[in-house]
Amino acid sequence: MKKNLLTALLGMVLCGSTAIAQLPDETSGRVPELDAFHKPIYELWHTAWPAKDIARLKSLLPDVEKAYTTLAAAKLPGILRDKQAKWDEKLQVLAQSMKAYKETVEKGDGEGILKATEAVHMNYEQMVRLVRPVVKELDVFHQSLYLLHHYYMPENKTELIKAAADSLARKMAALNGAALPKRLEARTEQFKKALKNLDESVQAFSAAVKAKKGKDEIAKLENTLHARYQVVEKVFE
Repeated sequence: MKKNLLTALLGMVLCGSTAIAQLPDETSGRVPELDAFHKPIYELWHTAWPAKDIARLKSLLPDVEKAYTTLAAAKLPGILRDKQAKWDEKLQVLAQSMKAYKETVEKGDGEGILKATEAVHMNYEQMVRLVRPVVKELDVFHQSLYLLHHYYMPENKTELIKAAADSLARKMAALNGAALPKRLEARTEQFKKALKNLDESVQAFSAAVKAKKGKDEIAKLENTLHARYQVVEKVFE
């Protein structure tokens, strides 16, 4: 009896350890298959395409196709789950440009190959922009929010919720000082307005957690906080 109990307890500890160990991976926004796709794309775009080297662009097709096949089967990490629909949409667009690349190579259409490979590169960059943070401070903020929203709140982990509230308050201060890249400067006013609303939610949530308000009230404030974070993200769409 004791032996069975010890075995069961050991199993629970190991399972718990495994779950905890998996959380950091959930908060990483890297997609290894997308990074790997960059290798053949780099040579295609920075070497063969500028030189209008049709023979080289033809010879690169198998490598690009192989990397694309791997990319098409990639699974997004948990932190990117909200981007799955857009990822699928952009993957379909990339698939069409890959199809054009293959068809123009088979036809020996030099001008078509140049247009198709340009489209492959452009559509690859669109996928990179989808998963790579425009503002690093927002990505850091999201890492804490992700764990709070998808793990700590649903499981009512009081101490972790308290720690997350403190973490979000600190990260919000850094986010308030973030600047948009030049290509998005025209959206600065929209960005600042969205940040102001998010900041108010972070403060309200943190205050409620510190005051040990009821579970329902804290949950409502956290849902508002999460929704306002999504509004900030939409600034970049």
